[in-house]
Amino acid sequence: MNKSPYDEALRQLLDSNAQLDVEGKGTTNHCPMALCALAGMGAGPERLQAFFDMWVRRFGLPAPEITMRVDAQNWTEMTGNAAAFGALRAYFAHWIVRSGANAVVAQVLGRVPFAPASGAFHALIRLGYGLEAEHSGEIAAGLAALVSRNLPINMQSVERRRAASVHEGWAALSNALNGAVFSDDLISSRLRAVASEPLFGAHLLAPPEHAGLLDEMAHAALALYWKTNSFTVMHMVTGLFATRQVFAHIPGTLAQRLLPDVWAALCAAYVSIGAPPVAADELALPVDPVAAGEQVAWPELLQLAIASDDDHVIKMTFTCWREYQRQPSSLYLLAAKRVIKS
Repeated sequence: MNKSPYDEALRQLLDSNAQLDVEGKGTTNHCPMALCALAGMGAGPERLQAFFDMWVRRFGLPAPEITMRVDAQNWTEMTGNAAAFGALRAYFAHWIVRSGANAVVAQVLGRVPFAPASGAFHALIRLGYGLEAEHSGEIAAGLAALVSRNLPINMQSVERRRAASVHEGWAALSNALNGAVFSDDLISSRLRAVASEPLFGAHLLAPPEHAGLLDEMAHAALALYWKTNSFTVMHMVTGLFATRQVFAHIPGTLAQRLLPDVWAALCAAYVSIGAPPVAADELALPVDPVAAGEQVAWPELLQLAIASDDDHVIKMTFTCWREYQRQPSSLYLLAAKRVIKS
């Protein structure tokens, strides 16, 4: 997260967010993620406070009392236990104080299934934003969400042919599952249904093996969002950005070991929207010279996103802006415009 005079305001609000449950009224608790994105785009203390107050009023649920004990001996046993979120968050927060955030993140991700799709990618996004904000409580919350809402997608059960590209991997799934319907309203429920679908397990290829795989997946997700305007694919885009944030804080060897989990989550999300056919050239991110008009457009878009009360508009705009800074492409600008004006 870019440092600013507003770091203290963000820290205090993230501290206050610990009083809220991991879920909200009919939704996940997006508040801390949106606050981090707002601060990253330059929102001031008054705007951060106003968003927090709005969220608590409309969606906030009080965190339940912690009734179970989590410690160094049993925390891995809480994998998949949604009721353990609060106890896990408290344990991880104390562990971070003792050992440092990066060390704890590496330990946790090395001992439980990484499962980026957990909580419809929100657990991973919360962890990534917490790491950039350097907020121990949010780092602990992201880890607790990844463990307690763990949604692994097992790739180890069969020998798999390796895809040469994201397109080849998606094409194999599309040929087998194009039009498949997973109709639950919740993204996470549809992802679980895909993970247990025999055709998905049979036709999921091993991930492409090259150094730029994370970039290729991020570009493909953005291109798929542009093609489909899918709410689920928006989570793929913001989830892959969060993956980049998390991987910046762990050893490269561990990040490489976790990449197949990212691939499996991405493929499951693709199938959850019906595995629509996509041509290879549609997944190639156009990389354009930076135009003067784009440089002028971004400040206006950021201000519109900062003024929004829609957490998905806020996170998607922030993601597109940050990814544009890494690799300028008009598609990031166009995607941000679409989500703001939708």
